[in-house]
Amino acid sequence: MVGNIIFGIVCFREKYWETDSFKSLMASFHSSKRTTRLSICIFDNTDMNKWNVEKQYSNNDGNIDIDYFHFPNNPGIAAAFNFFAKFALSKKIAWFSFLDQDTVLPVAFYDVYFKHIERININPIAMPKVYSDSKLISPCHYRYYRAKEMEICNGQKTIELKNLSAINSGMLFNTEFFLKKGGYNTNLRIDFCDHDFIERLNGQNIFADILPIDLKQDFSASTNDKGKSLHRYKIYLKDMKEYRKGKNFLLFFLRVDLPHLLKEIYRNRSFEFLKIRLQ
Repeated sequence: MVGNIIFGIVCFREKYWETDSFKSLMASFHSSKRTTRLSICIFDNTDMNKWNVEKQYSNNDGNIDIDYFHFPNNPGIAAAFNFFAKFALSKKIAWFSFLDQDTVLPVAFYDVYFKHIERININPIAMPKVYSDSKLISPCHYRYYRAKEMEICNGQKTIELKNLSAINSGMLFNTEFFLKKGGYNTNLRIDFCDHDFIERLNGQNIFADILPIDLKQDFSASTNDKGKSLHRYKIYLKDMKEYRKGKNFLLFFLRVDLPHLLKEIYRNRSFEFLKIRLQ
C-alpha cells in the first residue's frame, strides 16, 4: 500500500470546487510546498440526473488527482465512507480521510496529516479536535447513547476507544483496518453512522491518535430553514429507527429520541415535528 492519503469530499447540490472543504484543502496543499501528490475523491450526492459537473472544473496542476463520482440516488454519507475506503484500496493507498463540504480547513491541514502518516507505529485511526461554538464536540465521551464533552490535555497524542466517539469530518482511517472492521452501516444514511462505527470498536483495546489540529464545524446552515429542518428530521427518524435496534428502548427514548424532538420543536417554534414523530 502506498503511503498516501485520499481526501474524500461528500457534496450535495453544490459544485464541489465551490465547497469550503475543497477550496481550503487546495489552499492548504499549495501552502505546504510538499512534493507528495494531492488525491481527492468527490462523492456527489446531488439528486439530479443532469447534474454531472466533472468536466466543468479545470485542473491544470500535475500534482493533483481529482476523481469525481455522481450518485443521483443520494445513498448518503455511510455509503460514501465505504466507497472512499474501497476506492483507496483499489488505488493501493493506505489512508483516507472524510471531509464535509462545509468544513473550512486550517492552512496547516495538509501538512499535519502527511506528517502524521510519515510517523512510525501510528494507530489505524486519527482524529482532529473538532469544535462548534468554541465547544469541543469530537472526540467525545459517549455513554448510554449520548455524547458528552471531554477534556483533552495539551500535547495528548493518543486516546483509547472506550466509551468514546467522534464525528465524521476530518477523521483519518487506515484503509485496510476500516474495511476489516466492516465499514459503515449503509442502512444509516446520515445520522449516527459515525457513532455506530466507533461504538463497535469500543472496548477492543484500540487506540486512536489525536492530530495536532483544530477544525471548526458550523451546524447552523442546515437548521435555519424550517422546511429543510423538517426534511432532515424525517431522515433522522429513519436512521434513528435503524440505530436503536438492540438497544434499551426506554433509555434511548429518554436520552436521544425525546430530547431531539423537543429541540427541533423549540428551535423551529413548530409542532409539525411532533406530528411527524407520532406518525
